[in-house]
Amino acid sequence: MDANLLPDFQLLSYSSQSDHPPPSIDPVTLNISSSWTYCGPLLSLDPCSLPASFNTWAHATVKGSVLAPLCAFLGFVHEFLAANGLSHYWLTIRASQGSHEFDVPRWHTDDLFFSPPPSSSSSSSSQPTRRRRTSRLASFSLPPQLSRWGLHSRSQHQQKYQEHNEYHHPRPRQKQQQQQSEIENPSILPDDPQFLSTTPAQIIAPSTNPPNWKLATTLLGPGTLFMAPGTGPLARNAQRTAKDAARAANPGHVCLSVCCVGCATAAESVRARLAAELGQQSIVQAQPGQCVFFRVGEDEGAVHSEPRSHGDRIFVNVVPGHEGDLRAQMARWGMEFPRAWCVDLPMQLDGGVHLRDVGGS
Repeated sequence: MDANLLPDFQLLSYSSQSDHPPPSIDPVTLNISSSWTYCGPLLSLDPCSLPASFNTWAHATVKGSVLAPLCAFLGFVHEFLAANGLSHYWLTIRASQGSHEFDVPRWHTDDLFFSPPPSSSSSSSSQPTRRRRTSRLASFSLPPQLSRWGLHSRSQHQQKYQEHNEYHHPRPRQKQQQQQSEIENPSILPDDPQFLSTTPAQIIAPSTNPPNWKLATTLLGPGTLFMAPGTGPLARNAQRTAKDAARAANPGHVCLSVCCVGCATAAESVRARLAAELGQQSIVQAQPGQCVFFRVGEDEGAVHSEPRSHGDRIFVNVVPGHEGDLRAQMARWGMEFPRAWCVDLPMQLDGGVHLRDVGGS
């Protein structure tokens, strides 16, 4: 399936209902809210070959098993990426317990994760101002959580910076922060030679045409909400108008971090306005065994929102990329490549656990 021929979003089936047993047969619940992330070549679908940190995450977070639907989804992802000439990805599994955080929907498009290097004509006045701004932000590899349109107040951001945007990625950390939060200790390095630490990630020149789309599914709980087909241009225009109005009303708040209360307040105004304006539009929601292909960026991205979820939910997000693009992103954020890591696990874990896997051949 050629991704270039797909619309801004499309539902795709990847498994049968047999891969998603009824809750009464194989109940799955969550012990905590946490996430596991991997960046590197396509993973082996043999459960015994998964990074050790995945087993640590699953044991601490999930009661039951999601391996069957997860492997079914990843099998589909691998075939889809291979058909589009890709063999690497940034994979995040986010488990979240119920809350009222998204009782009011948060309609938005995801920021560009990759951007081609700026061309010599990028400053030409003939190009749209918005596109120049988007490309410039992406070229600095700004973590999506630090987008000026994040939706949390300062206190919420400090408490839930890993959880507030299900399609965005864990907050990058500098080396000093890694040493504090990931417990850099030789005892947590994996024994699998595939993940033995080697040398720091090399920066390879990013590609000129990175994939600006994602694949995502929900293994437990409600699926993500998308505006119905045909309403994308209307929804993107509504988002653009709401953001422009917020910028005009808050001219002094142009920083890129939601730690700024002023920018967070502006973001909340965008959220409330879009919830009202788009509230009467039809929506689409993936069902068990379905995933979503969707584009990112303000110009072509699919407008979507996290669903109302008062129960446990496990969401899987895949950002495909060329090896050079992913290596460069990880290097800019001070991380090795390939790499897998856990976030928000309790500190009181048994000895010998693996919280992260780094390096590779």
